[in-house]
Amino acid sequence: MAYPSLRLSRPRRAGLLAAVAVYPLSRLAGTLPRPALDRALLSGMTMGVAYQTTAALAGSLVGLAAVLPGTNRSRAGRIALVSGVAAAGAVVVSTRIRERARIDAERDERQPISTASIGAAAELLALAAGATALVSLADAIGSELPDGIRPTHPAVVMIGVVTAGAALGIAGRDHRFLNLLALPEPAGSVAAPPDFQRGASLPIAAARSAAVAAGTVALISCESWAAQELGSLITGNNEPGLLAEVAGHAIISAGVGVLGLAGFAFYSSRVKVQERMLEDAYAAVPDRPGVSGGPDSAYEFGDLGREGRRFVAQAYSGVELVRVLDAPAGDPVRAFIPESHLSDNLEHDAQMVVAEVERLGGFRKNTIVLSAPTGDGYVSYVHTETVEMLTAGDCTNVAVQYASLPSALAFPKREKYSAAFAVFAKALAARARELNPQARLFIFGESLGSIVALDSLGRDHAAHFEGLGYSGGLYCGVPIYSKTDQVLRPRDPSVRIRGDLQYVYSRDDVADAMPGHVNVTHPTDPVALADPSILVRHPVDYWGRPHGVYVPVVTFLVHLFDVKNAMNLRPGEFTPSLGHDYRYETALAVSRAYDLPMVHEDQIEAALRERELAWSVRRLLSKRLDAARDTALLKLRSWGVDPDTLSERFNFSPESIPDWLHTPEHLLDSHEDYLG
Repeated sequence: MAYPSLRLSRPRRAGLLAAVAVYPLSRLAGTLPRPALDRALLSGMTMGVAYQTTAALAGSLVGLAAVLPGTNRSRAGRIALVSGVAAAGAVVVSTRIRERARIDAERDERQPISTASIGAAAELLALAAGATALVSLADAIGSELPDGIRPTHPAVVMIGVVTAGAALGIAGRDHRFLNLLALPEPAGSVAAPPDFQRGASLPIAAARSAAVAAGTVALISCESWAAQELGSLITGNNEPGLLAEVAGHAIISAGVGVLGLAGFAFYSSRVKVQERMLEDAYAAVPDRPGVSGGPDSAYEFGDLGREGRRFVAQAYSGVELVRVLDAPAGDPVRAFIPESHLSDNLEHDAQMVVAEVERLGGFRKNTIVLSAPTGDGYVSYVHTETVEMLTAGDCTNVAVQYASLPSALAFPKREKYSAAFAVFAKALAARARELNPQARLFIFGESLGSIVALDSLGRDHAAHFEGLGYSGGLYCGVPIYSKTDQVLRPRDPSVRIRGDLQYVYSRDDVADAMPGHVNVTHPTDPVALADPSILVRHPVDYWGRPHGVYVPVVTFLVHLFDVKNAMNLRPGEFTPSLGHDYRYETALAVSRAYDLPMVHEDQIEAALRERELAWSVRRLLSKRLDAARDTALLKLRSWGVDPDTLSERFNFSPESIPDWLHTPEHLLDSHEDYLG
């Protein structure tokens, strides 16, 4: 009985063999644990790429062999020979390049991208050609077997391919093979030895990954089919040729780019709408002086944006500080200048910042901190609340929102934001010298905000800021893209000071820091190490030294998912983190960098944890109630019912109508804007 060759063609079998063989390597562990969905996505995408690459190569060889005379056995033999030679050559090339990478690593140097790219391509070719050779060799041998024992049923053939791939995959997990893919760990390295991600049982994990791989292959196949169809439309020929197909791929790429830009524009517009919508947890307009959005401010509370409202709403009052510290305290100042009120005139904007601080009484305080927020305007509340407690309210925290998008989307304009931050810092320092020469000034930035702050005055960062009158600064979770950090980051873990910037990596290190400028970054923070070039070469550790296991595609995806999971945290729990969470170190770092004694450390840390948990509970409850109210209000309006007339129109008793259904007018307006 004959079975359709489409289902078990040689290219498809070769692709399946390669996909199964690489599956174990796609389970390599990263810095952080990966949830089940992430594990399936990473494995499935890796398997999909392996399948498609191998199937394309095998298909090309099968097509070439078909035009040559001979039997199926002779063609299979020729394909096995050609692909085997190609695989062997690719292995030789990749092995030499990996040997060169080891030599470079011994000198703490990284392999050039051009050389590494050749090695990565050679390894992908070795996988694809090797799988093609094995399948073709099996076909050549199988054709000589008697009909009674020749495997022809699709299920039998598939089981054989999967079994062979599994055997290769098991060999790939062997530590001796992993050592061939790894560089020796540098002295003092904090990296873990090669290991595999733990999770669901093998059958469940493999099934999830196979589903993702099938989706990946289907997507690639659809794109190839669409490119061929476009090529046919261009040439008017059912066989359009290579150039026409390339044109088809280009058209699809351009279309995807346009759709991506449109999607980005739509997402940005939704973010803007969400910025205008008030959260119930932060809906109360401040009635005390000293905060933006309050009675002395030039800005309306509703104009501050989501993060601005959070920033001022979470400000301690003097009464709260007295209760926490059990000592006299005053009202701290918090000034927040929203992005919507900034112009393209930096000098004008700088004077606007200074004027707001002056209106709020900020220059009467003896500690003034200028913070560079993250992309959406967020400033670490742990940092700001610590400053307020350690100064007993004798402080001013200033933040200027330069964007209202997630940091990844605001990132391309970081140089523009850094230039603006420098102007604001100079203006604030100049006015402070005039009004309160005793005031001590500091700067703060976390994540993207640390790039903005560090790059504002160039590589001589600390000296320039000290020349302006700043006493120090704190920078948490600094990404590798900071130009100042690229110049100053030590190449040796034992070096702790470069350019008057102290580098500390843990809470124990923070405890030994001196007042001044302090960089607190975990050496295993994926955000601090994120580097697209690991698509083709070994990653580097925090100090720029090549290390670890490198597998084409897999290593890049592992790091990508590590970045995604870098901020998994639980409210109210500050614990040592391998990721981008710096709450555990922040309070002590503020004390050391700003030279603010922390006499009752346990008391302050407990207050920070409890306050974070309290605000998290408020947000959770307000979101749940807000979601229920939104659903009810939208349904009532769709029925043509005014929610305010329920009692009168339907003779409902007021007690039967939930209190949460009565919505403040500003929330109704925001929802209407959103729906409109």
